[in-house]
Amino acid sequence: WKIFKMIMSIIIPIKNQFKIVKMCIDSIIRHYKNEDVILVDDGSTEENLINYLKNLQSEFPNWTFITNKTSLGHSLACTLGINSSKTNNIFLLNSDTIVTKNSLNILTKVLEENKEIAVVGPSTSSATGPQMLKELYEKRYVLSIDEIEKIAENLESNKEIIDIPLVNGFCFAIKKNVFKAVGKFDINLNSYGNEKELLIRIRNAGYRTVFVKGCYIHHFGKVSYSHENINIGQACKDADKLIIKKHGRLE
Repeated sequence: WKIFKMIMSIIIPIKNQFKIVKMCIDSIIRHYKNEDVILVDDGSTEENLINYLKNLQSEFPNWTFITNKTSLGHSLACTLGINSSKTNNIFLLNSDTIVTKNSLNILTKVLEENKEIAVVGPSTSSATGPQMLKELYEKRYVLSIDEIEKIAENLESNKEIIDIPLVNGFCFAIKKNVFKAVGKFDINLNSYGNEKELLIRIRNAGYRTVFVKGCYIHHFGKVSYSHENINIGQACKDADKLIIKKHGRLE
């Protein structure tokens, strides 16, 4: 990949989980601290996390900080971030991820150079479908930062862009103008199934949704928003029922 200066907005919804959140933000600081970074604290109650975010505000006055006194849920937190963003290339990034050196630049390049592509995701260590590198799943909690960066570096020679129906929401790169044109997230899907339903509308509008094999972002999985009192299995089933009722199908 020939990596040039790319323009992007990075939106991270946050709900507690201080240690994991800090690892995510540390990776942003390493590689993307000068971008349009938007942190949405969705009703966190952990004192150490709240203090950490306050300190970041002083350290990075160019970043945007949004605080919800009570949790509005993942979809609405993401939408608040998008509404505050300054660019058309939007990254909805879960707080249990670690971005690697060129990862977001590669995904932005794909968005900018392909008018027909509206959503793009990376390869990863925890996901549904072909985005997941199965050999990394069991090791995802023990890999060091250097090892994660090396995995990303080794993958970069692969330029494949693969069409898939479900781009996993842990790192969801989307064109802002498309997000607004197709009607944003369904307000009835505020935590699970939101990206699945949105992707159907995006493809119905004639756009492609893809992932890039040669881009790697580490994902711990099921950590962000994990302490909510939600039966995840039931929430996913309920979401699928709503999507089938609305669209007549799942993809």
